[in-house]
Amino acid sequence: MAKKSTKSVIKCRATRRHLLNGTETENLQGIRVTIAYSQKRTLRDMAESINYASSATVADVLAVWNGMEEEIIRTLSNGNRVELGGLGTLSLEVGTEHRKSVKEGITSKDIVAKSITFTPSKRLTKIMGELAFECDGIVAHPLSELRAEEALDEYFSKHEYINTRTFATVCKCSLSTAYRRIAVLVAEGKLVENTLAKGMYARQD
Repeated sequence: MAKKSTKSVIKCRATRRHLLNGTETENLQGIRVTIAYSQKRTLRDMAESINYASSATVADVLAVWNGMEEEIIRTLSNGNRVELGGLGTLSLEVGTEHRKSVKEGITSKDIVAKSITFTPSKRLTKIMGELAFECDGIVAHPLSELRAEEALDEYFSKHEYINTRTFATVCKCSLSTAYRRIAVLVAEGKLVENTLAKGMYARQD
């Protein structure tokens, strides 16, 4: 019997873009798809996970990372590329601030650092290509209060905290509306702000 895949499915939201005249687009070029419940993991979060999976302490992981961070910056500052193991490669992208003609030529003063380019490894590219996604249809308007509450119930069944941006995604509303709704829920005692992490809210039972 074939072993069932345990790969998780990433939930997405699709929203219609609005045209300048206020109407909604009717083709896929006007559809914006985002990950529904995207969470940010800090360096300390990952250090704690590594601590649980190995003998390295959180302090050990952070100390090594701090050293790597300085070395990566130094390497890039010298114009060299940084290969990050199975993740990919970082490299410095340079260019000119203004278009120059062949007659004008290029001098050292014309060249500037544009950005840092990340090129994923074959392994990471393969993993990205194998990710599974699902979308519950195209949403044109924010959820009603009842539907928003149901969506929040589903979210909090799997997550402890929510921030404003994630709230907006879950309830399919703008950030300004999310700020207002959160303020109301806090005033009603349904949400409480985390005193140690500003901007993060937990469900109040």
